[in-house]
Amino acid sequence: MKLWQQYLKEAGFESKPKGWTEKSVKKSGKTLAKTLGFDSPKDKGFFDKCVERMSKHMGSGAKGYCASLKSEYVDSTYWRGKNKTKKQANIDIKKHKNV
Repeated sequence: MKLWQQYLKEAGFESKPKGWTEKSVKKSGKTLAKTLGFDSPKDKGFFDKCVERMSKHMGSGAKGYCASLKSEYVDSTYWRGKNKTKKQANIDIKKHKNV
């Protein structure tokens, strides 16, 4: 299973919606980040604001969707961890880039 397929499955999709590509997922994340007042999905606070916003539209699937957007944008799932500092998250991301 390719990485983007894993992310979509986390968000509740069984397959990539028609017309979606890795590039369009990253663009979507960037656009949503701008809408929420961030520069990009990798900014601290993006995930929580994204979940808050998207829960209105996606219900419980919002967490997976927002995590997937951020993971795709930073090319790693190692940013995750509630008590991680930004510095530690960046170290973990660099060590564990998705290939």
